[in-house]
Amino acid sequence: MRYITMLNMTEINNKIKDCAITWGASGAVTIYKDEKCCHRNVYGLADRAKKLPITEESTYLLPYHNRFLMGLCIGKLIDDKKLKLSDTLDKYIKEYSHASKISVKQLCLKQTGIPDFFNGQIMKELQKTDEYKKVDDEKRSLIERKLLVFPWSFDEVLSHVNGIELTCAPGTEPTDDLDNMSETLFIREVIERASKKSLADFVQDEIFKPLMIHAVYKQPDTNPYSVYRNTAFMNSEYEPDEKNTFTMTFTEAEKLLNAVVEKKLLSEKAWKAISTAVTFGQSIAFNSLYGLLSVRDFCYGSLGWNCNICVDWDTKLGFLYLTNSEHMISRTREGIKYFLKELLEETAAAFVYPKNTKLVPFNKDNLWDTMRLSMRDDQLEFMNNAQRAICIACAYKQKLFVLTEGLRSIGLIAFTVDKKHQKYYIESVLIDQKYQQRGFGKIMLTKGIDYLKLQGCKYLTIGVHRFNVPAQKLYTSVGFRVKTVYDDFIEMEAEL
Repeated sequence: MRYITMLNMTEINNKIKDCAITWGASGAVTIYKDEKCCHRNVYGLADRAKKLPITEESTYLLPYHNRFLMGLCIGKLIDDKKLKLSDTLDKYIKEYSHASKISVKQLCLKQTGIPDFFNGQIMKELQKTDEYKKVDDEKRSLIERKLLVFPWSFDEVLSHVNGIELTCAPGTEPTDDLDNMSETLFIREVIERASKKSLADFVQDEIFKPLMIHAVYKQPDTNPYSVYRNTAFMNSEYEPDEKNTFTMTFTEAEKLLNAVVEKKLLSEKAWKAISTAVTFGQSIAFNSLYGLLSVRDFCYGSLGWNCNICVDWDTKLGFLYLTNSEHMISRTREGIKYFLKELLEETAAAFVYPKNTKLVPFNKDNLWDTMRLSMRDDQLEFMNNAQRAICIACAYKQKLFVLTEGLRSIGLIAFTVDKKHQKYYIESVLIDQKYQQRGFGKIMLTKGIDYLKLQGCKYLTIGVHRFNVPAQKLYTSVGFRVKTVYDDFIEMEAEL
C-alpha cells in the first residue's frame, strides 16, 4: 500500500516560526524532503545586546576536531584503504602504553577505557586555582567552557594517560553518552598519522573542496551565546583560534546537509561503518535523536555555535539548524524540552508514514522514546498514558513491544501471555497522537496477533471503553467481534 501525505507547508512554517520565538532561538533552519527544500528561513539575533538580527549571510564559527567531521574523515580513510576499524592503535600511536589492546573502532565508539584527560586532570586542577575560587558561578561556567575548546595538543593528553591503568577493558560498553576528550584527541591523532596531513588540511581537501564549501577562518559576525542555569543567555566571549576553527555560512552548511542526505563523499560501506549505532544510539559520526540520525558534536564546545544536522535516509528527510546560541532547556513532567526537540517533533512527524514498520521488544535502546509517546487529552479517558502502561507491564510481567518506523518509536502494545493456562490478552494499545490516522494502529495489531499465534494463542480477548468508537472500529478491522457489553467497557474476542 502506498501512503501519500498532503503537507500544509504554510502551517509547518508557522509552527517553526512560533517555536523559534517561544524558545528565543537564533540561527538558520532548512528542511529537505525528497531532494527538495521545503523550508528555509532565519530567526533570532546575531547580537542580543545590540538587537542585530541573524541574516542569510551571517557566519558561525566551528571546530575541525568534532566527532562528526572526524567520523567523515574515518570513512574517507576506510575508502582510501589507509585505515581499518579493526586496526589496533599501535599501528598509528606506538608510543601509547595500551595501544595494542585498543582498536580504532573501539576508540571511535567510546569503548577504550582511556582515562578522560579533561575531566580527570584539567577540571580537577581548575578547582584549586584562586582565579576560579574568587569569581561567581556564572564566570566559573564561562571559564570551564573556554577550557573545553582550548586547543590541547596530543602530547599533553598522552603525558597524562600514558602508563595509567585503563578504566575498563577495551570493548566494554560505555556507561554514559558523554564524549571523552582523551578519545577525541586520540581520534584526531589517528586521522593525522594515517592521512599524513593535519586534520584541518584533510577536512579541507577531502570534505570541503569536493562539496565546494569555502569555509576558512575569519572573524564571525554572530556572537556566541551559552545558557546559564537554563534561565538566561550569556555572551561566551570566545578567544580566536585560527588554526583549529573555520567560519561557515548558511549556504555552506546546506551543502553539508545535502551531502549527508544524499550520502555523497563516501561509499555505501563507509557510510554504514560510521552510522551504525551501538550503545546509547551512538555511532562513529551520529547520535539517534527523536527517530532521526543527528551528527555528533558538530559544535564549538558549549559556547553556542552549533551545526545541527539530522537525517532519515529511509524517507530522504533532512534538517539543518545552524545556530550561535546554546539551547535553553525546560524540564517538565513530560521530560526535557528545548528548541531543536520541538522543531523536530513539530515538523518531522508530518513526513512519517508506514514504510519500514517493525514491532520490536521494549528495551533500553527505545526506553526514552517510548516513554515520550503522547496522547490527546480526550484519549486519557480511555487508556493509560505511555509511562503508566510501561510501569504496569513491567510490574505484571507483561510482554511489552514497541512499534517503530525506522529509528522512531510510533506506539506500544502489551500482552499477557500464559501458555500454561492458555490465557492471552491484549493489555495496552497506544499510538502516539502525531502518527494516528495513518494506518499504524492496524499494522501494530496485526503484527501483535502474529506474535501471539507463535506463542500458541488460538483465542484472544481485549477490553475497550464503550465510548472509544475509533478503537472499536480498529479492533473490528483485524477480526475482533463484540463478546460482552458492560456499563463502561466492551469485551471483544477473536479466534486466531
